[in-house]
Amino acid sequence: MRKQQQGMTTIGLIILVAFIGMFGFGILQMVPVYLENMRIQQVMNQAKTNLDRQKASVLEIRTALGKGLNVESLYDVDANKDFTVSRTETGYVVSTEYQREKQFVANVYLVAKFRHEVEIIR
Repeated sequence: MRKQQQGMTTIGLIILVAFIGMFGFGILQMVPVYLENMRIQQVMNQAKTNLDRQKASVLEIRTALGKGLNVESLYDVDANKDFTVSRTETGYVVSTEYQREKQFVANVYLVAKFRHEVEIIR
């Protein structure tokens, strides 16, 4: 009576390790992008907390955003270009929409798109 062998071959193991390694490499490439995103959200929420019900102007909102970006060392983001401040009935809506690309392998890129919005009440 012959017993049939079971298990993973060496080639199968190598392919599995390569797949897990590529997946891990992609995650490591995107961690700084998501950390930057969290800091941008924090800057927007801090501006909302500081300026809510203070009758802030557009200039004061942009100044608060710029200071927050400097404190968080977000030098790739500009308070005047990357944030949109729109007037509403109750105050202002501050929004930003951006994407970040990270090179993965050769000409393959990982892309993350973000959109955030806070309302600052006058």
